[in-house]
Amino acid sequence: MTTDIMTAAPAPKRRTPRWMWILLILSLALNLLIIGIIGGSLWAVRRGGYWDAPLFIERTHRFMRSLSEERRAQVRDIFARYRSQLEPSWHEVREARVRIGRLVEQGYTPEEFEVALNDLFQKEARAREASRPMIAAMINALRPDERRIFLSVYMPYLAELQGRPEPRSSP
Repeated sequence: MTTDIMTAAPAPKRRTPRWMWILLILSLALNLLIIGIIGGSLWAVRRGGYWDAPLFIERTHRFMRSLSEERRAQVRDIFARYRSQLEPSWHEVREARVRIGRLVEQGYTPEEFEVALNDLFQKEARAREASRPMIAAMINALRPDERRIFLSVYMPYLAELQGRPEPRSSP
C-alpha cells in the first residue's frame, strides 16, 4: 500500500508563465530589429550608399564614380561654371526650409504654414529653373554611354520597358 501512494502522484510540472514567453518573444523581435538596422546600414554603406544622405547626393556620387578621372574633372568644371549663379537660389531654398522647420518646432497656424510652404515651393521651382542650363550643359558634354549610366543612376524607373533608352552602337 505504501508503494501505491508513492507511485500514484507524479511530481507537478512547473509551467513557465505566459507573460514570460511574450516577453521573450518581444525581446527576440527587438534584438532582430536592431541587428537588421545595423546590418542594413553596413550593407548600404559598403555598397556605396550614405546613411541618411539625400538621394541626390548619393546618386551624384555613384554617377561620378562611374566616370574616369578626366571626365569627372570636366563635369566638375561645368558645375563650377554655374555655381555662382545658382548659389543664391539654393540659399533661399535652404532658408525657406529652415523657416518651415522652425514653424513646426515652435507651433504655427495653418495659414502661416500654408504661406511658408508656398514660399518654399516657389523658391524650389525658381532654383530648379535656374539649374536648367547647367544640367543641359552637363548632359550635352556626356558621351552616349555616359548618358545611359546617368539615366540608370538618376532615373532607375527608366529600366522598365516603356522608358528604356534603345542601345545605340558607337561609331
